[in-house]
Amino acid sequence: MTDLLSRIELRCAARGITESTFGRYVVNDGKFVARLRAGGSMTLKTLERLEVALAPDPGGLPPGPPGKVWPG
Repeated sequence: MTDLLSRIELRCAARGITESTFGRYVVNDGKFVARLRAGGSMTLKTLERLEVALAPDPGGLPPGPPGKVWPG
């Protein structure tokens, strides 16, 4: 979980967005990252969505969530 949270932090910093914005775009939950930090859990489907959002594309930028455009 620590690795996942670190990756989210890095992605947010690279995109210049807050963690709540990341949560809203990826899983439609602005408190998602805070809940993970507090020991919350997630489904495998949510983990898959996170992995897609955190994976770099060949151009070096992360893809936006399906059907959404990343801000910035």
